[in-house]
Amino acid sequence: MLEREIFHQYGIVIELQHEEKGGYLLRSSDQSEFILKRAQMEQESEFPWYVMVANYFNQQNEPTMLPLASRRGKYVETIQNEAYVLYQKPLQRIEHTHYRDGSRLALLHRKGGNLLAAYTELPEIQPWQLRWQYRMDQLESFREELKNQGQSHREFDEWFIETFPYYSGLAENAIQYIVDCGIDTGMNPFQVRTLAFNRYTAKYRRNSDGLFPNDFILDHPARDLAEWIRYELVEGDGNFEAIRQFLWDYHERRTLNQMDWNLLYARLLFPLPYVETVEHYYSDGNLKEKERSLLNLKRFVRREGEREEVYRLLFQELMGDYGSQMRRVDWLS
Repeated sequence: MLEREIFHQYGIVIELQHEEKGGYLLRSSDQSEFILKRAQMEQESEFPWYVMVANYFNQQNEPTMLPLASRRGKYVETIQNEAYVLYQKPLQRIEHTHYRDGSRLALLHRKGGNLLAAYTELPEIQPWQLRWQYRMDQLESFREELKNQGQSHREFDEWFIETFPYYSGLAENAIQYIVDCGIDTGMNPFQVRTLAFNRYTAKYRRNSDGLFPNDFILDHPARDLAEWIRYELVEGDGNFEAIRQFLWDYHERRTLNQMDWNLLYARLLFPLPYVETVEHYYSDGNLKEKERSLLNLKRFVRREGEREEVYRLLFQELMGDYGSQMRRVDWLS
């Protein structure tokens, strides 16, 4: 039984459990709450850092799940023949109504930046454009293989072959934008770092009782801004006023400088959902997943005009503040 394994591994007496996606919600005899979550890509050596991040954010009134070590000092343990991590839920809860999304994200970035400032030896951020170029080169190579195949193409293949040149052009715009901005300023665009989310969306914190420390990576704050906006454009209604409000709410609490705007804009230009959808389709053998990928690709491509209009409005808004300091994207001006 799960309760017996938890007691054996952690010495915690569990009285109540509910199965959740990817794990279990547990309540102990003293009414403390825990989340038992399946381990993904976490490495045992990373958990001292995760514990430090969790403790720091909890001290800063940012409710965060605290990883717990087992009796033998391990954070990743085998339970019911699978690898799991046990987290203690924070006593306080995220206040969902006190701040709007932009303000709350800015505050979190300031706190994350303050934590990193205490460390002199941190890994460098790999420039986004290098990662993007690698992924686009892979897709281009695979597209050429598909075109040269003698057999007939599936529907997804045809959509991919037909649409890739357009999205390759978008990616090239984004890559060149970062390169040019670095030349213009004479600065490393990624010298500013914070604890950013691996993938931030408005939904993440609205529906969360706490943050997971292993959801954070070292990156530029513009990463989270762009992903929030991208999520609204892909999953939401793409309302420009809501996006503008989000940015100005953020800007009021953590001032966005020219490089922040540049990186935000470059990341929005890069067609990440398109790239991920294509990669997912060709790497996942599940038929239902492939069908879902096809639907996602069609939906994304058909809404391209809406996104371009939001990008155009957003760029005009930024130009109002920074004028000649920002490079223009000709087809969006």
